[in-house]
Amino acid sequence: MIVLRIAGGIRQHFGMRVTEWIMTGALFGWSGCLALDPLTFDRSPSMAVIATYGDEFFWANVCLLAGLLRLGALIVNGTFKGFRYSPHFRAGASVASCVFWGQIALGVLVAVLTAHGSGTGVVVYLTFMTIEMWNLFRAWADVGAAQRRH
Repeated sequence: MIVLRIAGGIRQHFGMRVTEWIMTGALFGWSGCLALDPLTFDRSPSMAVIATYGDEFFWANVCLLAGLLRLGALIVNGTFKGFRYSPHFRAGASVASCVFWGQIALGVLVAVLTAHGSGTGVVVYLTFMTIEMWNLFRAWADVGAAQRRH
């Protein structure tokens, strides 16, 4: 019964949260790539800056944890209407993801400016950060709507 309730809640809100689901997939994808290839940072000069903050194992776990937290927030959102803080959790996940993708974009930009990296990564990771900023805007709008209802 709970599985049907969760599936119904996800289905009901999926269209409104599609970018959050996509970015959750991006976090899980990054986690998987880093976990499967512990030499990712060694192979890419564009990742030199982010490698100074932690190795692939560290970042794989950060991405996995962030993805799981967001997945939990997306599942709870709309499925359990009595839990009024799901937009807050979604907003928190978006803030964390903005910082994460922003740090990667900044690191790649530094690599480009020092003639070690590829500029395409800057565009990709800034796009991810922009999507997360949109997710944050939507989540905070939902926080405001929830506060007006209560």
